[in-house]
Amino acid sequence: MRHLDLSETPGHLLRRCQQRAYEIFHEVLGDYGLTQRQTALLIQLARQPGASVQELADSTGTDRNTLGDVTARLVRRGLILRRRAKGDARAYDLRITPAGERLLADMADGMAEVQRRILEPVPKKDRAAFIRYARQIAGLPVQRASRSARR
Repeated sequence: MRHLDLSETPGHLLRRCQQRAYEIFHEVLGDYGLTQRQTALLIQLARQPGASVQELADSTGTDRNTLGDVTARLVRRGLILRRRAKGDARAYDLRITPAGERLLADMADGMAEVQRRILEPVPKKDRAAFIRYARQIAGLPVQRASRSARR
């Protein structure tokens, strides 16, 4: 293993990228008291009102057990509502509250700053490719690059 250079291994680099993204998120948005996962769940609920737990797990990349913990914390903070779904007593209907929507609106500029700072080391001409490759590695459908990746 002496020949193995961690700075050249994809797994190690991805972990380091995640650590850097975490640091930037907390530098910029830490005062709001949300984690990255909680923020992702709020964003998805704002985009998909009434999404099922499985849909949210899939769209946020969070396992269902962890999602249950995240949901419980957001319910306690009054940022989402959780009710039994009509027609399926085992399922929950999750909705973002007006307080959750206001919090996301308050965080919007900071979230844009986080994304800008994460991509800052990547040359502008390479950002769309970076996003495309990251989506492939994550097992997500490859789509046309977003505007934020081109900045």
